[in-house]
Amino acid sequence: MSDVTAELQTAIKLHQSGCLSEAGELYADIVKKKPGHSDAHHLLGVVEFQRAAFDKALDLIDKAISLCPQAAIYHSNRGRVLKAVGKNTAAASAFARALYLQPGVPESLSDLAGALIDSGEPDTAILFAKRAIERGPDLASGHYNYGLAATSLNEFSSARKAFERAVDLAPGFAPALFELGCLHQAENNDDMAERYYRRAIAMDPLLIEARANLGNILRSRSALEEAIAHYDAALNEDPEHAVVHGNRGVALQEMGDTVGALSAYDRALALDPENAETQRNRAQLLLQMGRLPEGWAGFEWRWKTKHFAAILRNWHCPQWNGRPQRDATVLVHAEQGFGDTIQFARYLPTIAAKVGRVVVECPAPLSNLMARCEGVDDVIVSGSPLPVFDFHIPMMSLPGIFATDLDTIPDDIPYLSVAGELRDAWSERIGGKGRFRIGVVWKGSDQHQRNTWRSPGLAALQPLLKAQDVLWVSLQKDDEASDLRLEKMTSTLLALGGLLRDFSDTAAAMAHLDLIISPDTAVAHLAGALGRPVWLMLPHVAEWRWLMTRDDSPWYPTMRLYRQHIRGDWTQVVGRMTGDLQDAVGAKS
Repeated sequence: MSDVTAELQTAIKLHQSGCLSEAGELYADIVKKKPGHSDAHHLLGVVEFQRAAFDKALDLIDKAISLCPQAAIYHSNRGRVLKAVGKNTAAASAFARALYLQPGVPESLSDLAGALIDSGEPDTAILFAKRAIERGPDLASGHYNYGLAATSLNEFSSARKAFERAVDLAPGFAPALFELGCLHQAENNDDMAERYYRRAIAMDPLLIEARANLGNILRSRSALEEAIAHYDAALNEDPEHAVVHGNRGVALQEMGDTVGALSAYDRALALDPENAETQRNRAQLLLQMGRLPEGWAGFEWRWKTKHFAAILRNWHCPQWNGRPQRDATVLVHAEQGFGDTIQFARYLPTIAAKVGRVVVECPAPLSNLMARCEGVDDVIVSGSPLPVFDFHIPMMSLPGIFATDLDTIPDDIPYLSVAGELRDAWSERIGGKGRFRIGVVWKGSDQHQRNTWRSPGLAALQPLLKAQDVLWVSLQKDDEASDLRLEKMTSTLLALGGLLRDFSDTAAAMAHLDLIISPDTAVAHLAGALGRPVWLMLPHVAEWRWLMTRDDSPWYPTMRLYRQHIRGDWTQVVGRMTGDLQDAVGAKS
């Protein structure tokens, strides 16, 4: 055995045991002694590849190929280097060359499939992945690449089976674990997604996207400290990951760290100024901080976010810019929740003073209320055919159109009303004249993504509902009866929720109440718009419209805000309200 051969064998053993530096030194020594030694060039290139020295790796492997162009393994490893630097088309060519030289090798078939996926050719990729599985049924990477191709083709069931098979064959296969997490998360199965992400991270702590996605799940559950820890770990590996900076900003904002959140958003936008989600989130933070003009401007980015882009309509006419158009008809269309529409309906009289006709498009439960709003000429229920109009304007763009700041919020309260006969009809239904009458709501719509955190639930309000000399009236629409039975309070509250056909009914009922108590719901907005006394229960970090520390609202002069001091703890909120209620009842009696 020659000295060079012995040295090569030693180097290979060191390489296989993970001693990259020692192996690299020996390979380099062989290259120096034998410049025509193709294997030494190739293996030294592999070492440099493993060190992430991609340019060096490519030069060395190219040299090996020039010395021995028929070695299929050289072309395969060349493909892996090219794929690592994002040159996917060139990588696919290298893998194809390896297959030409050595047909049917499962690893090469799988590698080619992976490169084709990254090149945007999933249809072709899935064919090569299938061949890889046929030739090597126990090749985990073959199943993995088949799963990636199937995912790209929206064949999610097949993708899941492929990833699961890859994990069965290689339990520590972090990328496959990650992809299973993504599939479950896309199906809103966050529990399973979390399990797979944690397994993936345990196998590969540097798997950035797994940490980022796990952080998002934890943030949605208000496990904010742990979410931020995962975001930070991801950013340690990739400090220029704009999306992670943006998501970290959301978590910091939800913790109440406005300075940190703003810094995170600014960093994200410095890296990716066109990220609509971050632009919208930053805008909402500015609104929360009371920097309204800046916030309204940024809020228009919402139409480029994934959610709003999906509901964006093709209008035949331009968006109204707020300038007088005396002969024009303007369509004002609701775009988000009931509460948003109620809050910004205050601008309708202002629009009417500038244009010929105002037509409002809104959901049916709000139509009767909107029809009675000053300046409204016609109301169209959402989904119905639209009349002829000259301009359109989304309801929540109105504050920006009118350059609203904290001092110029339209405060002509009430700006909503109900017909006298409807109001009189509800007087008899409520009764209890002479007693302190309080309308109560304990939760918002389940469709709201943060409903769990903004809604205390009926059980949390029990200490408050024990107040003496009070007629409690339930204005809760969803699950009223079941919640009352669950908490054994069917005799405690006058249940009206089932009788409330729309918001006009709710408004008519409120006319006979001394106070309305609610979490952040459309009912609270309605009470404020009607000028009724309303106590609003808010989570530790509330939505932007309630600002940050105030116990009053510039939007609704008759509203009092009760904020959580500790995230998730409604005890203090209910306690403060109970004390204040005693004073209020005593004052009336």
